[in-house]
Amino acid sequence: MSVSNIQSVTRVPVAVLILSLFVTSCGGGGSASSPDQPNPPTSSTSTSTIGLLFTDKPTDDFSAIKLSVIEAILIGGDNGQQILFQGDREIDLLDLTNYSEPIVFGEVEADVYTKVRLIIDNLELVPHDGGNSIFPRLPANGKIDLLDSSGIVVLPGRTLLIEIDMDANKSIHIVGAGNSGNYKFRPVVKAKFMDGGLPDKLARLEGTVAEIATDGSGDFVLCHADTPDECVTVNTGDGTCVFDDQGLPTEIDAWTAGDAVVVIGRYTYDNNDVNLDALIVELGDAEQASGNVVSAPVDNQFLMVTNDNSDVVVELQDSTKYFNADGPIAAGAIVVGADLEVEGVRPAKADPADPDLIRAALVFVEDVEDEQLSGTIIEPLDATARSFGLTLGDGSGDTCVRVNNDADILLVDEAASEVTMGTIDDLALGQVVDLFGTTAVDSCFDANEVLVDLNASAP
Repeated sequence: MSVSNIQSVTRVPVAVLILSLFVTSCGGGGSASSPDQPNPPTSSTSTSTIGLLFTDKPTDDFSAIKLSVIEAILIGGDNGQQILFQGDREIDLLDLTNYSEPIVFGEVEADVYTKVRLIIDNLELVPHDGGNSIFPRLPANGKIDLLDSSGIVVLPGRTLLIEIDMDANKSIHIVGAGNSGNYKFRPVVKAKFMDGGLPDKLARLEGTVAEIATDGSGDFVLCHADTPDECVTVNTGDGTCVFDDQGLPTEIDAWTAGDAVVVIGRYTYDNNDVNLDALIVELGDAEQASGNVVSAPVDNQFLMVTNDNSDVVVELQDSTKYFNADGPIAAGAIVVGADLEVEGVRPAKADPADPDLIRAALVFVEDVEDEQLSGTIIEPLDATARSFGLTLGDGSGDTCVRVNNDADILLVDEAASEVTMGTIDDLALGQVVDLFGTTAVDSCFDANEVLVDLNASAP
């Protein structure tokens, strides 16, 4: 069974979606190697497959950041525009910190397009303290245009995946101060175009078991919890770890049709269908908790202070998996001070006085957060050396900046609600920039992301 079009009108043919699954046994961390990808079959000579995935960076400021995706369109080229998606898909960006969520897979006409246009609505910020939700005004009535200066090439018979990174840390700003401060959304949205592969992030899907394979393999069809017409075949095997509704390890065939499950895994291509190869299957109501480690693991337990300032004991199982942004890791990465996202189940308490407990199916160790500098580009600006001077916006002086070779450079036009993926040649004297990276031992700033505010003037 193929992943269905999000419009839930008809199922669409899905062509090439290839990913090498981590080959590991159930349980534990450690490294894994990926086999070479097979040569994919092709679709027709005039069409290509598009996959639109959403993801986000972590933020500690809110307990939920919800929005609705209304429309996604490819614009430009000989075909004018191609509608990728129309509907109303609500997503919580904080659920996508370490995962990607597919919005649509489908076929479009091959061409070179100029932009991806998103229409979003109903942006809601939910505070940790349980206060009233905040609804920032969206620019351009929710329109966000994502451009690539080299064009968006959709080749015939190939697959282009577009990963949309709605970076809440950089998109949501407070204007003003104190109680008078207002939240403002600016279109710092990054589009990553991938031809011939899938993103590194895991996929996490919540849904209901619709069908179970009769061959005893443990494979099943999972239909989305909110949109039951969207379904995907889930493959299980020796590398799949299964947890019951109490968060304890159980058998690989422990589910029945109609059960609610959470599946974490990676997409793979099989016989013209996009399947999900499961690393973890959780029965019942699983959840995610983010926080900071405050005690080292002892007897497979440690204490974590969550982002809403509550204490929770995390219980590790023999089959718990451990990941960071680069893939599987060892359990030794859980150290005091580490920021984590824990996926698992909170069992009912035998005594209300007992501490909160979450039994972990997966522990994701977050990267150290980048430093941020803001200011105005000054001399010397050298595109060849990928460096420039910066007058700091807080008035504390000047510094030198080096832009890493793989750094993302985003040209943000807030007035037009456009974001263009730029190059080092797009940087110019007098531009106001936000930089994210680290300060080197020579006191220069090594930037791995540069946001250029095209509407701002140097102070």
